Parts: sequence; structure tokens; C-alpha cells
Amino acid sequence: MTMQKLDALFVGLISATSERIHRDEEGFQTAEAIGIAAVGFLVLFAIWGALEALGVDVIEWIRDQFGVPSSSP
Repeated sequence: MTMQKLDALFVGLISATSERIHRDEEGFQTAEAIGIAAVGFLVLFAIWGALEALGVDVIEWIRDQFGVPSSSP
């Protein structure tokens, strides 16, 4: 095999590997986005559960922190 053929083979191999890696990274980005969305949903459900359990107390505490007067007479 001549040096030119070896160079062409090497360049082809690197090119094919580079394309495969690039395609694989797109899949990882999708998986990361799905994972982040799942964590976001879990956080929202945790906040929702806390508000359901503590409800009025949490709202009153937030109002007190901002200095908003209570709506109850």
C-alpha cells in the first residue's frame, strides 16, 4: 500500500468517526433535556405538595417577607 492510500484511508476513518460522534452527541443532548424536564416536574410536584400541606401558612409567610398586609380582617 502506498503512502497516499494510507493517508486517504486514515482521513476517511477519521471523518466517519467524527460524523458518528457528532450524531451520538445529539442523542445525549436530547437525553439531557428530557432529564432536566423530569427533574423540573419533580420540583413542581414537591412545591405543589408543600403548598397543599402547608397552604395558608406558606402564603402568609411570603406576604410577611414582602411586607404585604394580610387579606384577612
